[in-house]
Formats: sequence, structure tokens, C-alpha cells
Amino acid sequence: MTLETSASTISDPVLFEQMRNGNANGLTQLYRRYHGRVLRYCINLLSDSDKAEDIVQNVFMKLHTSQQTIRDGQSLQSWLFTVARNEAFNELAKKKSLELSEALVWEGESPDEALLSKERKELVTDVLQRLHLPYREVILLRVYEQLSYDEIAAVTGTTVTTVKSRLFKARKALVRNLQPFI
Repeated sequence: MTLETSASTISDPVLFEQMRNGNANGLTQLYRRYHGRVLRYCINLLSDSDKAEDIVQNVFMKLHTSQQTIRDGQSLQSWLFTVARNEAFNELAKKKSLELSEALVWEGESPDEALLSKERKELVTDVLQRLHLPYREVILLRVYEQLSYDEIAAVTGTTVTTVKSRLFKARKALVRNLQPFI
């Protein structure tokens, strides 16, 4: 019977006890038994195989350095996955914190958001400028100046019905011309 064959039949508590008693084979066999499973778990949590491998190495280092504090009745498998989970969540929190701190570097919009916003404003301004003056005027007074229909009628010297008709036609033309860009 080879060492590997016999190691696969040895229970976790026996291997753990070997490790506690200074037998390096106990830790080696536990590493071989759980490395792949803990690594897969971490990769699935993090979507980053390099970080996952680092975490797995940390988990087994903690197993070695914390072996005296692990309770005898505690499932070693549960302990390994709990430590791996905590390490992975800490890594995710660091990543999120870094993303948030990078977002806080900018005051207001990011450069690409500002450019996109500027392009949208220019597009709307361009399309608005293409409207015939009576239609552009009612849009400007209603949307930008927030005047009522009665106030717009008074300013333009027309009726409320004319104002409503022009607004309807102006909005329809704006939507039709902006549709390809929205």
C-alpha cells in the first residue's frame, strides 16, 4: 500500500492530529485533500484565479499557525471553507473600497460621463436649433423657462390652443430627430 493510497483513507481528525504533533505529512495530506476544492470555491467567489490562489495559500498558512486554537470537535472542512470565505469577502471589500475611493477622486462626473453629457447637450441644442422659430420658442418657454400655457400665449401673442398645438408638433419633431441617438 502506497503513502497516497493510505493517506486517502486517513480521516481529517487523524491527519490534523498528526499535524499538531509536528508531523509535516498531516499538513501535506490535508493540503492535497482540500486545496482544489477551496481554490474552486474562492475562484467562484472572486472571479480571479490569482487572488483565489493567494487566499488558498493564506488559508493553509493560517491552518498551520492556528492549529493549537482549532477545537478538536470542529470540522476541519468547515474551518477551511469559513476561513476561505472570510478571506475572499475581505478581498471583495477591499476591491469595492478601492473602487469607491477611486470614484471619490473625481468631483462630479467622470471625464467620460462629462463628455457624454456634453455630447448629449450639443445634440439636443443642435436639434432644437433646427426647429422653426415659432416651435422652438414654445419649447424654450415651456421646458426651459417653465411658463404655463397661458403665460406662453401672452408672451407669443397667440392663443392657448395654438401654444398647445405648437408644443405637440415641436415635441414630436424632437423625438423623431433624436430617436436614432437615444
